[in-house]
Amino acid sequence: MMKAPQAQKIPTSKTMFGLTLTDDYAWLREKKKPEVKAYLEAENAYTKAMMAHTDAFQKDLYKEMLARIKEDDSTVPAPLGGFFYYSRTETGKAYAIHCRKKGSLFAPEEVLLDENILAEGHEFFDLGDAE
Repeated sequence: MMKAPQAQKIPTSKTMFGLTLTDDYAWLREKKKPEVKAYLEAENAYTKAMMAHTDAFQKDLYKEMLARIKEDDSTVPAPLGGFFYYSRTETGKAYAIHCRKKGSLFAPEEVLLDENILAEGHEFFDLGDAE
């Protein structure tokens, strides 16, 4: 049986507002360091090995979840400053498209931000909040 990797404890203290906090794992935030990358790769290898017996189940579960998701959907339009703002998704696309319509829900759509375009060429994308 494969042994779980153990992260090294390197205490790092920070004092704010008269309170000192110690974080033994702050070093893991430095993602560009080779030792951080090596540790995370070891964690990933361990997880993959321990979960290997569930591969078929994971694939079935993923397919079932996808089947229950409505891929072409939109949020309820929110009126603000003479516009109606909403986000929508399209079948086969992983990310939201942020839009607005001026004055009426029957007005032409104006695409403000298409996350799918921003995500092109990247393994992962997360916009966070848009304002």
